[in-house]
Amino acid sequence: MRIRITFIVCIFFVTFFSICLSAFAAVTSGYVSPVIVKGQSNLGGILQNSVDSNLNSFANLGGNGYITYRIPSGSSSMKIHLRSSISSGDTASYRIVFSNSQGTVWDSGNKKVYSSLVSYDFNIPSTATEVTVYSTSYKDYYSLLVHEVEMTVPIDKTPPHEVTNLVTSSTHTTIFLTFYKPTDSDFAGTRLYVNGVLVETMGSTTTSYRLTELKPNTTYNIRITTFDTSSNESDGITTSVKTLPPPDVTNLNLFPSAYSILAQWINPDDSGFIGNDLYLDGKFITSLDKNATTYTFTDLSPNTSYTVKIVSKYNGGYSSSGQTATAKTTIPVEDVTNLQADAKYDRVKLSWTKPDSEFFHHVKIYRKKIEQQSFWDQLFGATAVSAATTSDSYTPMFETNGTYWTDLTVTPKTTYSYKVTSVNIEGKESQGVTIETTTPSEPVPVLTGVTTTQNQNGDYVITWTSPTKGSVKVLIDGKDYTVVDAARQQVIIPKKDMKLNFFGGYDAKLMPIGEFGTEGQAVQVPAVQGKTIEFPILFDDFMKTVVNILSWAAPLILVSLVFIFWRPFIAFLRKTIFVKGGRMKS
Repeated sequence: MRIRITFIVCIFFVTFFSICLSAFAAVTSGYVSPVIVKGQSNLGGILQNSVDSNLNSFANLGGNGYITYRIPSGSSSMKIHLRSSISSGDTASYRIVFSNSQGTVWDSGNKKVYSSLVSYDFNIPSTATEVTVYSTSYKDYYSLLVHEVEMTVPIDKTPPHEVTNLVTSSTHTTIFLTFYKPTDSDFAGTRLYVNGVLVETMGSTTTSYRLTELKPNTTYNIRITTFDTSSNESDGITTSVKTLPPPDVTNLNLFPSAYSILAQWINPDDSGFIGNDLYLDGKFITSLDKNATTYTFTDLSPNTSYTVKIVSKYNGGYSSSGQTATAKTTIPVEDVTNLQADAKYDRVKLSWTKPDSEFFHHVKIYRKKIEQQSFWDQLFGATAVSAATTSDSYTPMFETNGTYWTDLTVTPKTTYSYKVTSVNIEGKESQGVTIETTTPSEPVPVLTGVTTTQNQNGDYVITWTSPTKGSVKVLIDGKDYTVVDAARQQVIIPKKDMKLNFFGGYDAKLMPIGEFGTEGQAVQVPAVQGKTIEFPILFDDFMKTVVNILSWAAPLILVSLVFIFWRPFIAFLRKTIFVKGGRMKS
């Protein structure tokens, strides 16, 4: 009986001594206290008590406080000592959250804790860098007491130094990495992680790596760690690299006209390239295969800016971000239509239809005289030079915004080529439309309405009603006397200059001459109205004179006839008097 009591007493003291030792223990074997990053207690609890290596002290987080700890590099597990501040049987609640710079890694959710001091073990996720202990009771009388937080630290597990001088470059499907390796004697190699996934383990001599078959225009998170011969691995260095979009076309050039835009470009030199999609002002227009390098956008509005975008397509369904260029269509210069020419001997009237365009301003009219070709030029193909090739041979004549113009400077029987060009509001001139026409001959002028009067001096005043253009030549005694302007419609011949002809009339005539020198029929100047012209000799004297002239001239005329007709006359007599054989007819 005494032995049993003694045993029980010993057990009690051992247990009490163990509890006392555990209450003042620094850290559980293999664990260290982490560093507090931040925290909050609405009861003003001392947060540092949770890492002072003393289980008797605690950090009171109240009903909704928290403490965040930094996880030592290489730590794989965490031990936390918790209890509730209230009496036995009631509970508080807590929550453990592991996280890194990108967010939550693991969340325990709400857990109950009782009034007795209890320790809890948690595995630390490899990517976690911090852990937060939350009091989730939300009422201060359910306070959460954190007595101690401890985390493992690898013993003699120091990894090699990190790589340095990490340089990256990318294309649309690859990322190329180069770096300097550390100089640690136990350095064994590097590990490459992409988006948290181990992609490659490289030896100690490898200092570059190329990631291939990546997605274009995509960001990749890259981490390179080092490890030693004991497989101790560093935290690594990280970087983010974005692959490029697939290549666009190059040398995109636009050539606008009034109603269209010609696009030209050079296609990407990439094996995966399959063609282009073309857009105009954001609207899809067409798809072209990989061999097409030009396209004309038509049915456009003049004087308007357009943006052309070409998106290159690749195998795998990828597309480039697109190459764009902007151009403004030009103001059109449209020629006139229905150009016609109505030619008279003294004028050519041109008419046309103006362009139906808001940009039309006026027309310019040019003229060129077409030289008549000789027979040999026509025979051997010589031709007049066309206006299209020698526009400078045209002479500017007139400018107008109307629809007709009359050329009053032409000459009869002459061929002219006219060119009518359009000028827009910018002053740009069209190539023009040409027409060729020939003026007819000048009509023969006719003198009409001729009358003769005498003024108070006895001078003869001769008037006419037409022509009124050109001139009128006066002939006296068959000789040129004077020339007057036809528009005067009269000429005065002094009495002393007027001549009478053999028959007693005025030996004066008027000849009309056209503007271009065409002479009309001469008209005898009539006698003064109501006045008889005296015959110069009596009729009997006239007849005697005629008989005398004939009697003097008749012998000469007969002799001349004998010399001219004697052979036919002799032949006639022979046929009349003699018969065949030389005998006279009976």
